[in-house]
Amino acid sequence: MLEETLAKKLIERVSEYTSYNVNIMNEDGIIIASVDPKRVGTFHEAAYVITHNDRDVIMVEDSEEYEGTAPGINMVIQIDGKRIGVVGVSGKPEEIRPVANITKMAIEVLIKYERQKLQSIRRQTKKERFIEMITSEDHADPKGLRRLAEELQYREDIIRIPILCCLEQPQYQKDFLESVKKGRLHKSEDISFALDEKYILIFKTMDSTEKRMFAEYKYILAEYLQGTLQWMQREGIVCRFYIGTFQNSFLKYHYAYRHCRWLEKNTKSRHNSVYFYDHICDFVQSIVPEDELDHIFNVYRKILPEDMQNSCKELINTLVDTNFNTAKASEALYMHKNTFLYQYNKIRDVLNVNPQSSYEDKWFLIFLQLFLRKK
Repeated sequence: MLEETLAKKLIERVSEYTSYNVNIMNEDGIIIASVDPKRVGTFHEAAYVITHNDRDVIMVEDSEEYEGTAPGINMVIQIDGKRIGVVGVSGKPEEIRPVANITKMAIEVLIKYERQKLQSIRRQTKKERFIEMITSEDHADPKGLRRLAEELQYREDIIRIPILCCLEQPQYQKDFLESVKKGRLHKSEDISFALDEKYILIFKTMDSTEKRMFAEYKYILAEYLQGTLQWMQREGIVCRFYIGTFQNSFLKYHYAYRHCRWLEKNTKSRHNSVYFYDHICDFVQSIVPEDELDHIFNVYRKILPEDMQNSCKELINTLVDTNFNTAKASEALYMHKNTFLYQYNKIRDVLNVNPQSSYEDKWFLIFLQLFLRKK
């Protein structure tokens, strides 16, 4: 039996790669999914004939030949030797035969894949499925995710924050997780589990009634992990911790986890704990589309002399790191202060900006140097 929800998903996938009108019909000849929504629910006689006879293909030249049809090619969908439906592609049959063949094969492959995926999911425990949904799926089914959370007795109205723990010695993954769960501050509503290889992910509950939660969350997390940190020190275990963003919706957990992964990939720190909220500026800059920056600054790149572009990239990037303190920036670049000021004032004069006194000018220079560095 071909399910309507799966058929709709197949149509969405197929419509990304072809502009032809594609319909999927069930065993009763009813159109259950279509690029043209108006046709859904109508009877398709050619499909009915295919599913109830030995015919694999029906080409329709004239829409009057079969009830509810349009000119095109209709082909049986067959999985493991069983006829489960029909796919139809509208158009002149002699022109669209290659498209119809490819569409039929693609749909049969997708159906087999979805069925294998469903079988795999059924074999997983509820918690494994929950973990997969919040770490691997961009658009997890809200009802399915919340149903699983309810069955696992996880409340959604609690604020949690993710901690991605990256072990240098993967063999300690199981012991690390047990240590976390045995911690005196670990609660039943804390969600903790092992990921692939060397990772542990924890969604730690936070007390939203605590007035200084945002101000002191770093200390709260350090206290929560204190026992595990002491155990690590005794055993000589090295681990880095990437702390993501506060969330109170299961649908947002995937983004919080991605924030942890972004920290792991894009930050370098001498500290073992890295916090996303300390790197918001870098994150926002990293997700600004390059073509948008090009729309804004392309003329600057063409007009500004190359030496000034290089100065802008070097000086402004360092000024950002030093909160626009020129003395610290020149020191960080091992540049004489007067040389630094000469180049910096030249940039300010040409662009007519003063980031020390203008918030807008500061952000203008930040995004200009970001554009120049990307190019």
